[in-house]
Formats: sequence, structure tokens, C-alpha cells
Amino acid sequence: MSKMENKQSTAIHEDKQLALMSFGLNVSFMVSKFFLYLSTGSIALLAETVHSATDVISSLLVIGGIHLAAKKSERFPWGLYKVENVTAVLTGIFIFISAYEIAKMTYRPPSSPLRNLDVTLVILFLMTIPVLLFYRYELKTARELNSPSLMADAVHWKADLGPIAIVGVGIAGSRLSYPGADRLAALVILMFVIRAGYEILRDSMKSLLDASADKKTLDEIREAARSFAQVKDISSLNARNSGRFIFVHLELTLGMKRLKEAHAVAEAIEREIKRRIQFVERVVIHYEPEKKDYLRYSALLENRQGDLSEHFGSAPFVALWDKSIPDGILRSQEVLENPHATLDKRKGIKLAEFLVEKGVDVIYTREDFAGKGPDHVLSDAEVKVRHTKLIHLKALLEEQQRTDETVEKVLVGSASERGAGTRDM
Repeated sequence: MSKMENKQSTAIHEDKQLALMSFGLNVSFMVSKFFLYLSTGSIALLAETVHSATDVISSLLVIGGIHLAAKKSERFPWGLYKVENVTAVLTGIFIFISAYEIAKMTYRPPSSPLRNLDVTLVILFLMTIPVLLFYRYELKTARELNSPSLMADAVHWKADLGPIAIVGVGIAGSRLSYPGADRLAALVILMFVIRAGYEILRDSMKSLLDASADKKTLDEIREAARSFAQVKDISSLNARNSGRFIFVHLELTLGMKRLKEAHAVAEAIEREIKRRIQFVERVVIHYEPEKKDYLRYSALLENRQGDLSEHFGSAPFVALWDKSIPDGILRSQEVLENPHATLDKRKGIKLAEFLVEKGVDVIYTREDFAGKGPDHVLSDAEVKVRHTKLIHLKALLEEQQRTDETVEKVLVGSASERGAGTRDM
């Protein structure tokens, strides 16, 4: 197993562990707050119990999503992630009904005064200690694993201190003979409950309706793809949520000719997207070669005056010229020094690699190096090698002009209309 796979496995294990710990802590708080409500009769505590119930539900959805990730079958090849969303929608409806019932209770006259307030205040204060400890532990773990989901959950735990403080203020007000303080606190807590219910419903409905992932996620996917120099353009990007998981479809233009190499780059892009963005379940990448409106030719020169060299690797100069497709008009022409001409070994291979980097499509040469190193390099890059007996570049250009129609028909098919590929992961 690679280091990256090891790291991903560790992150998933930590996710599961902390999700279970978060769930257990939320359940204990929900139960404790409910018993405090029974002990005191505080409507604010009842509202806070429902608020804790939304946290329990969120934890259950996280655990359920992790569990459902492995549940695939022939009938459900894409997984059962949306079961999580259906459950969340039903839960969101239940939360709104509960909030409505509690809101009605705040308008009823109290049947009896609140009781056991001093003990309740002490217990509420003690509740903040495990919240703070778990928040600090989860935040530290999130930073070590660079986990956005753990970071978000840690911040959520810290935010839960606010509702507990509001309940405490309401009960303290009732203790000081302000009976309306408890009801006011209950209404404030209900705002938290309604917001939590709305967020659960909103996110779940978006997934059920195959809505696009948020802009931040899309931007991160684009950034991950563009971090590869071979990616010349992103023609299309779609990403949708299913449960807590993300499915990505990318259409790219790659600056390379061979499908095997393009496939390897697509694999690397997929790994980078999954490294940067958690819960990406599947990435489909459709890639096409970069379309050119010209062909680039090359010839090996003995001097800058245009005499063609009899040798390939040791030729002092390289002529490059571009011709438009399909009219064959000369667009540019230049003569470069061969940077590898003075090497003792591998000069031919190095020159071949140099010409491939320059984007050459066709090479004219007087030397026959079939079966040798340069031939393999050029063949792998799908660069055409044409032998000539001419001795001057001017004569070569004139002959090329006379035969352009036939040559272009052959070359356009190989250089400009190469097949596309799809990487489905």
C-alpha cells in the first residue's frame, strides 16, 4: 500500500471513530437535557433537547453515509447513498413539527413554577466541559489529517456552547423571579432548531434532485485539474452530491498525443481531486488531444544558410516552420541551435526529445536511423519521420509546396484528429 493510500485509510478510520464518538456524546447530551426538562419543567430545556436531537440525527447521517458507501450491488451499481437523503428529509419534517409544538407551549400559561433550578444550572455548566474537551481534541485531529469534515464538526461542537448558555440564562432569570426568561430562551433556541432543520432539508433535497455541488467544491476541482501542466483546457465540469458523497464528470483538453500517456495523466488528476476533496466517490474524465490549426515541421541543418545535415544527433542547427491547415500557408520559420550536438553519448535521443518538446509533427532527415533510439522516441510521440535526398532547405520547402495537398491529407488525420479517451474511476 502506498503512503497516500495509507494516509487516506487512516483518515477514513479517524472519521469513523470520531463520528461514533460525536454520536455517543450527542445522545448522552440529548438524554440528559430531556431528564433535566422533566425535572424542571423548563420549555427552554425541551427546545434544547430537540436541538440536541438534530445533532444526533446529523451524526447518524454521517455514520449511515460511511456505512452505505460499501453497499453496492448489481441492481444498485451507484450505491444507496440517497437513502441517507430520504431519511434526512423525513427527519427535517419531524424537526419542524417538533419546533411548532414547542412554540405553541411557550404561549400557554405555566401549569406549575419551575423547580430544581440550582442543580440544573450546575449540571448545565458541567456539560460545557466535555464539549470543550471534545472540540479541542477533534480540532487537533482535523488539523493533523487536514480533514475539512472533522474541522466542520469541531466548529459545530464549539457553536453548541451558545444554546447551552442561552438555556442557562433563561433558567437563571427564572431563578431570579423573571418567569418569562425561560420562555424567551425557548424561542431563541427554537431559532437554532429551525435553522438546523432547514439546512438538513435543503442539503438533502439538493442531493435528491441531483443539484450541482457548491461553487467552492467546483473551484477546488478545477484547481486540482489545472495543477497539471498537460491540461490545456477544461471544457466541462459537473459535480453532484449523493448523500455525503460527490460524483464528478470532467471534460479536458490535454496537450499530448498518445492515449496511454493521457490515461496516466487522467489517473493522476483523479487521485489529486480525491486527495484535495473528501468524499469524492467517483470521477469520470473524458479527455481529447489539443486541436491544432497548423502542422510543425523540422529539418536538420549543417549551417544557418540552410544546407541540410547528413547527420541527425550531431547536426548543429534545427529548422522549424509552421504551416496552416488546410491551406498550407507558411505561418512562421526559425532556425535554432541544437543544444545537444556536442554530447558524447545519446545526442540523437536528446535531440529527438527536444523536438518532441517543441511540438514537431514531421521531421525531414537525410540520415536513416530506423530502429535506433531516436526512432523509438519519435515513434512513441507519434512524430512522422520523412527521409530526403535534397541538400538544401529551400529545395525542401519548394518540393513540400508541390506535394502539400497529398501530404496534408495524410498528416491532418494523424496530428489533428486523434481519438479521444475516457477515464472512468
